[in-house]
Formats: sequence, C-alpha cells, structure tokens
Amino acid sequence: MKPRQKRIALIGLPVFQSINNLACAAIARHAEETGRWRFVFSAEASVAAFRFLRTLDCDGAIVRITSEAMKREARKIKFPIVNVSSWLADAGVPSVLHDYRALGRMAAEHLLEKGFRRIGCVIVPGGNFIQERFMAFRETLEARGLKPQLFHLRTTQPALPQPIAAEEKRRFADWVQTLPPPAAIALMDDWDAPTLMTVCQEAGRQIPRDIVMITTCNHSEVLPQCPVPLSASLENHELLGRLAVACLDDLMSGKRLKNFTVSVPPLDVAERASTATMAIEDREVAHAVEFIRAHGFEPINISDVLTRVQISRVTLERRFRQLIGESPHAYLIQHRVRRAQELLLQEPPLSLQSIAKQSGLLDRRRLNQVFRRVTGKTPTDWRARAITQGGKA
Repeated sequence: MKPRQKRIALIGLPVFQSINNLACAAIARHAEETGRWRFVFSAEASVAAFRFLRTLDCDGAIVRITSEAMKREARKIKFPIVNVSSWLADAGVPSVLHDYRALGRMAAEHLLEKGFRRIGCVIVPGGNFIQERFMAFRETLEARGLKPQLFHLRTTQPALPQPIAAEEKRRFADWVQTLPPPAAIALMDDWDAPTLMTVCQEAGRQIPRDIVMITTCNHSEVLPQCPVPLSASLENHELLGRLAVACLDDLMSGKRLKNFTVSVPPLDVAERASTATMAIEDREVAHAVEFIRAHGFEPINISDVLTRVQISRVTLERRFRQLIGESPHAYLIQHRVRRAQELLLQEPPLSLQSIAKQSGLLDRRRLNQVFRRVTGKTPTDWRARAITQGGKA
C-alpha cells in the first residue's frame, strides 16, 4: 500500500517562485524524489500567514520566523514545524540554522591571511544573524590586536531600485576616504554590495587595487549585479534544506529531536576578484602581485608584469624580494603550480595537457618539469599521494 502523502506548508520559503535559492531547491527536490510530500500552502513570512496556517489541515511546515509576533503565532500551531530563520535569537520552535558566527570568523581570517590590518566593517539593519556575524568577525580581529572601523548603514531597502538614499551614499563615500590603501571592507550582508562597490569606485578607491571587499553571506541573486565579482563566506544552503527536511520528517513521525537547534556549518570562502590581492604597502609591488594573480594562468612573463608598474625590472626585483620573500618569477611559478594542484584534484580527472594549459604552463612537458622542481614530485605522483591523504600532499 502506497504511503499517504504528507501535507506540507511553507512560510517564507518561496518554492513556487523562480528564484535561485538552494535551500528551497533542496526541499522541493525531496518532495519530488520521494513522493511523500505534497505542498498545500506557500506564502511570504507574515503574521497573517502564520494565523492562516493554524486553520489548515497540515502534517507539518517549514517556516521562517522573523518577528516576535510570528513567534507567538507559530507556538500556537498544533502540528510539527521547523524554523530556518535566524532573525530572532530564539524562535521558540525547533530550528535548523546557518552557523553565522563561523561565517563572520571565516571572512575575518581571509582578510588576515592576506595581510590586511586596516579593516572596515559595514553593519546593516537586520536580525540576530547580522549581530552573530559581526561579533565573530570583530572577535577574530581583536584576537590579533586589531579593531575594525565601523560604518552603520542606517537605511537599506533591497527591494527598491535605489536601495540606499543619496545622503547615505555620501556618508559612506566620506567613510571610505578614512581607509587609506591597502584596506579591506567586510559587509555583514550583501544586498547593498553592488551600490557600495560603485560608491567606492566613485570615491576614487579601486577594487581590489586600493580596497578589497568581502561579504559574510552570498545571495546568488546579488553576485551578477556587482561591478567586481564579490568574495564571500558561503553558507551551505543545500545542507540546510536537507537537514530541515530530515528534522520535519522526524517530528511528523513522532520522534524527539536530539537538538532543539541544529547548526549548519558553512562551506568555505569563495575568493573572487574583489579580494584577489594582498595587503602590500608598496603599491607598485602590490600592482605586480595583483597582475600575476589575475593573469598568471595566461602565457605571460615578467616583461608583461613590468608594463603595469612604473619602476625598472631591477627595482621591482629588489622590492618584490624584500616584501614577498621571493622574485616575481618565482611567485609566478608558485601561483601556477598551486593552480595545477587544484586542477589535479578535480573529478573526473583532467588530462595533464589540459591542466598544463589551464595553469599557464603551456604543455605537459613544461608542467612536469616545473611541478617536479617546485614540489619534488611529478604531477601524477602528487595526485596519487594527495588522494590517499584526503586532498593533502
């Protein structure tokens, strides 16, 4: 006998809308693959939606609770529900939530690894998740003896064509001028990133040459709008969706959850062009590093690098060694070998000829020669060893 389909409601998760939301997609995929769920109601998060939910004949619901009033209504619902919003510190019902502290910490560590010490932080109005990201970001910097310069964005309305008022843009431009290059800016939310990036550039600060920028979250709808691809701490939306489904399934089966709140660890930092440089006070050396990182996988040489700086080869060599610890040529080779190592671990495996071309090493013979000189192993031996050691060699 075929199991009865569960009647599921969704509040604040627009599965029926064509937006790119991986958590929603994971929930919808579960319903399609198992055939055990049937969505009977979907609405934006509101008090009215929660009140209406109480009148429905449902087996369960996945919801976003974003206010105390919604929390009060949600606690009156008789069937199992799972919350996936961190707007409140305590939603009052079983919850599956991103680890926002980890996201803030990862963004700070990314900037520290690149050597930045002048770091600004843009805080926007929002829920508890904004504070969680910011607290972990600030604590990570303070542990290294640094204090971020704060900018509080007073008004932000992502749904409007001009989400930030003109006065706010002017205030942000003035604040950016207090961050002499090389500096970094961390956004506690990314909805305003396209506008803030544009204001930075209009204020004479180029990204990433003068200021790098990273966000502690990553909405896929925002990235295409950014004038420079934005680096981000990545939430694991797919895992959140799957865990929310599993928790609701357990609750509907009468099981007790081991944890009232399930924390979803993030993926990693996605480094994109907005942080593709290092904090180097010598701007000519910084420009050389930036050019190598941006074009090192192309068939360039140091003569090409010299076209981007205003100093002689001898001066660049000397200052590069003083600040980076090696010559520009050695840095270029290391950059290419690191790329080759990333490609060697891809699945399905790539050919050595393809890896050579994609890492700027021209052909298989050159790849073998350079790779062995730098790592002491052939690419084939390095890949075999890395696979047996879980991606490390």
